[in-house]
Amino acid sequence: MFRGERGLFLASWCLSGVLRLLFPRPPKRPKRILIIRLDEIGDMITTLPVFARLKTAYPEAEITLWCRPSVAPMMLSSSHIQKIISERKELRGRYDVLVDLRGTYQSLYFAFKHPAFRVDRGSHRFINRLKRRNQPHEVHINQMIIAPLLKRAGQNLTPFHAPSLEVTARNQESATLFLQRHAIERFIVIHTGARWVYRRWAIDKWAELAVVMRQRHGCEIVFAGGPDDVADIRKVMRILPFEAYSWAGQSSLLDYAALVSRAVCMIGNESGPMHIAAAMDVPVIALFGPGIPSVFAPYGPKAQYIHHKLPCNPCAQKICVLPNNPCMNRISVQDVLRLVQNIDGVVME
Repeated sequence: MFRGERGLFLASWCLSGVLRLLFPRPPKRPKRILIIRLDEIGDMITTLPVFARLKTAYPEAEITLWCRPSVAPMMLSSSHIQKIISERKELRGRYDVLVDLRGTYQSLYFAFKHPAFRVDRGSHRFINRLKRRNQPHEVHINQMIIAPLLKRAGQNLTPFHAPSLEVTARNQESATLFLQRHAIERFIVIHTGARWVYRRWAIDKWAELAVVMRQRHGCEIVFAGGPDDVADIRKVMRILPFEAYSWAGQSSLLDYAALVSRAVCMIGNESGPMHIAAAMDVPVIALFGPGIPSVFAPYGPKAQYIHHKLPCNPCAQKICVLPNNPCMNRISVQDVLRLVQNIDGVVME
């Protein structure tokens, strides 16, 4: 019953219960705070408000982030984090507060061996599942997790602002050079990839959408993504009757953030790049299939999503029970274009 993720949630809940006996209240002036977020790009984006609020609440505390090596470069420009580590062996000394926003059994073992006041996501997820409550959006659950720390610091529990990602002048320069090299002024960013194959929209639909955006709305097309997305992007570009541009696999996450910040809009599958675009205050249209947009949609006033929910949603995303017409195929180009009409600056007079 409690295998895999459920087992981890249960273990996290039990550990927090034990630690609360030792540390019933947060320290009033913690010197060192460790935030654990060992998952993907989009999940880290939803965590950005946590760093800002904790730094405001405890300005003198040293805040350390423990995250995946692939995500760490995106956080290097953050003004709210003093240290970033990617390996357990890099942790040094004692921490006064542990904020476990997405841990592993390794991070649970660390908390057991180095006890401190601890708040965690696993306990919230375990109780929600036990009581059959709907899971809130990731930004909201992060706020719930750190609420005891904000209360202890006398902070008002006002709703989190939308995530905001910081970039450097060098990142902006990288984006400027790319746009100048190709004489691009007015453009949209398209991301065709996704970690799971059942999250990916069809190649021919991306091509059709790109043609409409170029010919009807006068937007240049810039494809973005990582090295794994290059092959699919080339397939789309070969179909197009005009020149498009690829940013895929040739820059850092912060360089991409600087580039997308200048786009008219970003359109993509459920994945990290859509969250980065939303965190740069760019209009986003996210395409959802097997995922849960109420929990994982890009968060912000300019974010929209399309989701044709089927009875099998959500799914494990490994085997489709409707292989001849999966959920992503239910999204049409017209569905996307209807949302495009809501974006200022896209529709040409």
